Order: sequence, then structure tokens, then C-alpha cells
Amino acid sequence: MKFKYLYILLLPLLLLLSCQKSDKQIVGADLITEKDSVLIHNLLDSLSMNYKDNNDSLLDFSDFIVSNFPRYNAEINIKIAYIHFSKANYFLSEHYFKQAAQKYLIDSLFEKYAEQITNIGVVKEMSGSYINATKSYFEALEIFDSLKLELKSSMIYNNLGIVYQQLKENEKALEYYKKSLKITEKLKKSDISAKRYNNIASVYEDLEYKLDSSLFYYQKAHEIWIKDTNNSNLPIVENNLGYIYLLKNELKISDSLFNKALKFCIKNNQKNNISQILRNQAKLLMAQKKYNQTIKKANEAVNLAHNNSNKEIELESLSVLIEAFEKIKDFENANIKLKEYYKLQEEIRGIEQKNQINKLNIQYQVREKEQLIQILELENNVQNRKLWQQWFLIAALVFLLSGLFLVLRLQKKNNQLKLLQMQRDISDYIAQIEEITEHKSKKEQFLDETILNKIKEFNLTEREEEVLLYMSKGYKNSEIAEKMFVSINTIKTHTKNIFIKLDVRNRTEAARKAEIL
Repeated sequence: MKFKYLYILLLPLLLLLSCQKSDKQIVGADLITEKDSVLIHNLLDSLSMNYKDNNDSLLDFSDFIVSNFPRYNAEINIKIAYIHFSKANYFLSEHYFKQAAQKYLIDSLFEKYAEQITNIGVVKEMSGSYINATKSYFEALEIFDSLKLELKSSMIYNNLGIVYQQLKENEKALEYYKKSLKITEKLKKSDISAKRYNNIASVYEDLEYKLDSSLFYYQKAHEIWIKDTNNSNLPIVENNLGYIYLLKNELKISDSLFNKALKFCIKNNQKNNISQILRNQAKLLMAQKKYNQTIKKANEAVNLAHNNSNKEIELESLSVLIEAFEKIKDFENANIKLKEYYKLQEEIRGIEQKNQINKLNIQYQVREKEQLIQILELENNVQNRKLWQQWFLIAALVFLLSGLFLVLRLQKKNNQLKLLQMQRDISDYIAQIEEITEHKSKKEQFLDETILNKIKEFNLTEREEEVLLYMSKGYKNSEIAEKMFVSINTIKTHTKNIFIKLDVRNRTEAARKAEIL
């Protein structure tokens, strides 16, 4: 597997022409006086260090900070948005980016407005709302284009490419990556161009049959980064190149690239990258049929990934380790690692399920907050009109305010009841989904066991039987690889063995023969 690095614009700072990593400082921060800066810094530190799960209290404290520094309204909103973003509170992050954007729009600062719209797009993308993210990106892109800010337009194109790649719309992803690349090449921004080459190559790698195209673009990125032997991106692209050569069965070149990437990462203590390279080296050794060395290398990758809490790399490395044990007929250790594999797999699924539930809660909170904001805006307009007429209708105003207070109390209680009901509905819905999923899983398990009993006479390995089951269900190689947490190359090897053992020529014949028997 390659390093899955896609170079995404995370903050407006990355929209600046330097395009280099820096501390998270806000646009316009130089306007803040030293005295105010100290006060703001202390308040923001308090917000960050005493962060709570209660959005209402966070909203109140955040608004308190903004209200105390009206002179720096937009800049303070951005800083607060950063804090909420760092805590993965995407609802509040988007809220304060929107407030900053509105202030810049009122002041006709369109470039800064577009930067905050870009931030809103990033927030939506991070929360999984890809379609809404593209809407924000296109709005920002229109402004940057009109202002002839080509580099910023280039970065928006890159973000659009990333979104469409996440949506598996690879043709659109390539279109926007290449638009971004065209601009960076024109502006002679070689380091950014290298990142675009890397992203384009990753799309072609996902397409499987475009390995030569993937290799071409990874090499283009490598040609740029190799000029600076201390460039932190160098081991990334070398590992990516090594994996492509591994898929093309050019093992010597692959081994050389993996070793270069590993040496760099060890020297610079890039532990997370090291575990990924070790996993790839284990796959290389497996391809060379050096099974004992594969076991040693895969164990190193598992341990390092575990220490770095990189569960996906740990799972993939366990898969290689299990396969190596099976190759040397050490079924006892293979079984031990298989249990670890399934335990980790269930842990990852649990995390994914929790994330899905959190996403539902966030979406629910967004709807509730938007409704609350509309209500508050409406109430504010009513109050302004009444205050404007207070000299003429003071007695009526007191009566109306009293009535409004009672209405608000009743409305608050009503909203609380609705909130409780919606939470119950969500809980019931999740329970129904889990029940349906469990029933479906049991049914599929029964069907799988029935088919497995029929194909035992072919002497397939457990992995080959699993691949055959997926083939009979119509899954593609890439889908089977994803489900089994192995590489596509491994799936192709299993498929070839199945065809030989069943004496068939293709997937259709293999599935048909298994079903007949």
C-alpha cells in the first residue's frame, strides 16, 4: 500500500502564497495591539483548556470573547473557529467561520471572505458533507478567479479533486487535479506541483489498470523532491513508487525504493511512516516467497503501528503475517494472529459505528441550531422595532415583552420535549438498523457455510474459499481486497489458484461450478 497522503487545504493560511507550514495565525492578526493580544490569548487559552461537550456553554463563552473585542470581530471569530476545529466540533467551527465571512463581506474584503468560505468547505468536508463542501469551494473559486488570484484558485481545484476522489468519481478528481497542476506549473511553484503530481498518481493507482500513468506522475513528483534530500515528502513518494513497482512485479526496484524511504524516516523519526514502509516491505518479501523474513518484517510493522495507534496499518500488517504463517504451515501461530486480526477488526468497526452515531448527532445539532438562530434573529428584529417605537408605545411594549417572555418559556419547554422525542427516535432508528444488520449477517453466514460445505472437495485454502464466496456474489477484485484487508495483488493470486483447483477459466465458470456442486 502507498502512503495515502492527499495534499488538502485545511486552513486559509495555506491559501497564502508561501504555501509552507506555519503556526496557525489568523489573517489580519497584525492589527491587534499588544495589550489586546495578551487578553485575547488568555481568553482563547481558557476556552481551549477548559473545553466542554456542552455546545450551549461553549457558544456563550465564545460569543463573550467576540463581544469584548468588536474592533477585531472577524479575526477573533477565526481564532475561535480554529479552536473548535481542532476539537473536531465542526458545527461551532463552521458557525464562527461564517460570522467572520459575513464581517468581511460587509467590509467588501472579498478575498478574505472567500478564504473563510473555503474554510467552511473544509469543515463540511471533514464532517463528511462532501456535496455541501463542493458548493463552498465553487463559491470561493468564483471569487478567486474574479480577483485573478491564480494560486488560490489552484488550491481550490486541488480540494475539489480530493472531494471527488473521496466520492470515487475519479474522472472528475483527475479533471480538477490537472487544472490545479496547470496553474502551479505556470507559476513555477515546483513543490506544490509535486504535490499535485502525487495526488494525480494516487487516482490512477485507484484505477488499477492505470499503473503506468500512476508511475509516471509519482516519478514527476520524485524528480522535484529528490533535489532536496531533506524534503519530508521524499519518503512518501519513494514509498508510493516502490508499491507501484511491487504491483508491476519489478521487485528489485521496489526493494531499493522502500529501503531509501525507510532510511529517511528512521533518520527523521517518522514512526508512523516507518510502520507503513515495513508493511510494504513485508508484502515485497511475501512476493519473493521469503516467508520467514516476511513474518519478521510484518511483526515489526504490527508492533510499531500498535504503539502509534495506527489501527489500519496494524490490521493490514496482521493480514500479511497470517498469510506468511499459512505459507509455512504454522497454523497455530496463524490462528493466534487471526484471532488478533478479528479482534482489531471489530474494534475498528466499533470506532466507525461510533463515528457514524456522532455524525448523526452533529447533523441533528446543526438543524436544531439553525432553527434556534432563525428564531433568535426573528426575535431580535421584533425587539428592535419595539424599541424604536418605545416613546410612543411604552405601555404596550411592557405588555408585549411580558407576553414574549411567557411564549419563550413555553417554546423552550416545547423545544426540550421535541429534542427528547427526536433523541428517542434516533435511538430507535439505530436499534432497528443494528437488528436488521444482525439478521442479514446471520443469513449471509448461513448461506456462506452452505456453499463452503459444497466446495470443500476442491481443497481450497480458507482465504481462497473466502475469495470464491465473494466472487460468487459478484464482487470485483478491488472490493474483495477492501473487505479482506489485503492488497489487490493478493486477491489476484488467490483467484489464479482457484481457477487452477476448480479447473475453470474465469470467475463466472468458477462461481457456476461452486453453485452446481
